[in-house]
Amino acid sequence: MIDGKQKALALTAHIGYLFFGVGYVLVPLGLYLIYDKHDDFIAGHAKQALLAQAIFGVISAIVAVLTMLLVGVLLWPIVFLLGIVWFCCSIIACFKVINEKEYHYPLLGKF
Repeated sequence: MIDGKQKALALTAHIGYLFFGVGYVLVPLGLYLIYDKHDDFIAGHAKQALLAQAIFGVISAIVAVLTMLLVGVLLWPIVFLLGIVWFCCSIIACFKVINEKEYHYPLLGKF
């Protein structure tokens, strides 16, 4: 049985991006490192959130660099759509946590 603390920590991993720069990757990374050996529920959700947020961060950084070359401006709509998909997936993940189920972000599979 999953208790309230486990749900709260797993939710925090998925919505860590609300803490902006610090929480974007550090919140799920910290939760994963702390609970990796102790709690599979929290570690699994933290790992999925970490991978999704890191991948989106890398894509955004690449587009930001390409924007300086004016090529990235053409990629803004794609990053915007990816951001919407990522946000929706994190909300779906939060509902899965509340219902005590596993969630795997699309294209990440069971990493």
